[in-house]
Amino acid sequence: MTMETDPADLEFQRALYNNMRPIFGDQISDASIEIYDTAGFEISEEGARPFVDFVRWINTRPQFISEWRSETKTEQTLYPRFMTVTHGVRSAYSAVCYHLMRIKEIEASVDTILSKYDFSSQFNPNQIAAFGNMRQLDFEYHAFVIAYRRCLDYLSWGFSTYFKQSQNSYKKFKKTLERAQPRSVAEALMAVYEKHIEKFSFVIGTERGQSLRDRIGHSEFVPAATINVGSNGHRFVGGGENLRISDPNDDRKFSVILDGKAHDLHKCISDFLYQFKDSVISFENTHTR
Repeated sequence: MTMETDPADLEFQRALYNNMRPIFGDQISDASIEIYDTAGFEISEEGARPFVDFVRWINTRPQFISEWRSETKTEQTLYPRFMTVTHGVRSAYSAVCYHLMRIKEIEASVDTILSKYDFSSQFNPNQIAAFGNMRQLDFEYHAFVIAYRRCLDYLSWGFSTYFKQSQNSYKKFKKTLERAQPRSVAEALMAVYEKHIEKFSFVIGTERGQSLRDRIGHSEFVPAATINVGSNGHRFVGGGENLRISDPNDDRKFSVILDGKAHDLHKCISDFLYQFKDSVISFENTHTR
């Protein structure tokens, strides 16, 4: 389950530009729509909901926001940095969804091409061959992985601001929370961190340089997958997800596996935003910062 743009959301974006015609005029409105159709991207309403709900709450001016925005220095430093948890994280998550969309398109196109050919007469049973250039899939996969980690790091950077810390590594965010004050808010976020961390081993390794993200980012061009063809047709194998290698009985498509990872990420972000809001409300109801 991904949170990519659907046709209804695209029409909604175009409607927003059309509604601004009385202010901006036809030329700017028309150009804006054309640019959006060519280069724009938005996640779905469902995907955006946690971010929208969080910003709506921030706009009610919880106590810590009121304090920050009452002074010029914190208004210009702490407030915008904290809001990375919505603006920055939403943009990074949108990138994850965009690259996943492209991966699905490429995978579907390759499947369509290969389905036109009958390779069965060329191969003996259990004989296979690997071929095909899928560099675009590799590129989108790398971008998916890097955007995924960036999303988590942005979360750490934004939320650490609340605790008067400057932590931009999700891997180190747990240590920040272990000593952070107020404890009730830090512990609420710690619970979310612990709940989801096992799902993120491919971007946050226990050993330096060993995660998939570290390998892609620093030392190795990890392919998305390889096309294998044989008497039984074609399939994607290997690559960064070890398709049909780590578990030969796992017949899920490459994009389906990544779809699950994107869903895990969205659930983590959502839990962080809602738990932070609830814990801060509870804290501010009983304490004065």
